[in-house]
Amino acid sequence: MYEGKLKLPLLKELIKLSGSEKKGVVLGGKIGSDVAIIDIELAKDEANEFYDENSDVYLIEKSDPITFPTSEPGKHVVIVNSNDVVCSGALPYGFLSTIIAPKSISFEEIYEIQQQMHKQCKKLEITILGGHTEISSSVNSIILSGHMFGFVPKAYLIPNKLSLDEKIIIIGYSGAEGTGIIIKEAGKKINRILDEDEIQEGKRIGSNINIAELALDLNKRFKPSLIHDATEGGVYGALSEIVAYTDVGIRLEDDPPISGVTKKIAKRLRFNPYRLISSGAIILSTNHEKSLKIAEYCNLNNIPCKIIGTVIKSKGEVILDNLTTLDKPDGDDILKALEELEKL
Repeated sequence: MYEGKLKLPLLKELIKLSGSEKKGVVLGGKIGSDVAIIDIELAKDEANEFYDENSDVYLIEKSDPITFPTSEPGKHVVIVNSNDVVCSGALPYGFLSTIIAPKSISFEEIYEIQQQMHKQCKKLEITILGGHTEISSSVNSIILSGHMFGFVPKAYLIPNKLSLDEKIIIIGYSGAEGTGIIIKEAGKKINRILDEDEIQEGKRIGSNINIAELALDLNKRFKPSLIHDATEGGVYGALSEIVAYTDVGIRLEDDPPISGVTKKIAKRLRFNPYRLISSGAIILSTNHEKSLKIAEYCNLNNIPCKIIGTVIKSKGEVILDNLTTLDKPDGDDILKALEELEKL
């Protein structure tokens, strides 16, 4: 394609893919307008209705790019941003994207990315308020970044602060997203590790990375102290992050939940599955009584869930069950896995 902004007829086609209609949007994506306009008083009503509240709300904002290989970058950029927004307790509301694409791209490819964003935003009832799309010789592959915001009533803001003796719960499978990435990147090589049923199971858990509905439901029912989405660096990396530079630590008393497929791949490709990108896995902290209720609720709904540890006084450390201290995060083991794949 030509370098620079999209021609207006093409831009007009993209703007039609605007996600869900929302109350409070005064001006969304429109040719000739450089900003979106929101009536905050109307926009925040939805969050109050969801939580059955009638109070002041906080505005929550988040931006994140897509950096790992995926066949659906538009879908995933919406998911990774909405996952972080809901971890504050906020109901996602609006989304904006920036697409910088190389000259070798076709409009059909750009349209497909926009359509992916549109479909995922419709699913999560998020409106696409605009953004920016440009063709540039400065990049060799697509750069896709998203910005999302939402609202949460003050009473349901998740403080994301750990307290002594709280229980640490993992909901979802460790390394699930990474498992899906490995299977995709491996191509036919994966047949040397997994049988067909295992491949399909790995693809299924690898695509199940959206936590928005579950995280909001858990917050509405149980009001935990912390909800955190385990992404790059896996569950171990996320655990280290949430205690870093605090006066507390975590003592692990059980292994995080993990699928047999991920275990099998990890053994063959010699990586730590608990350090594999784990979008879709939720780390949650709450008191002992609520932790038992959450585990029971998840088990009744066939959601993988384990109480794996306790918050202790240990100044930023994660202590394993053999009393050794977990090493600090050092990248993601997806890189090790892909390097080992090359040797097969």
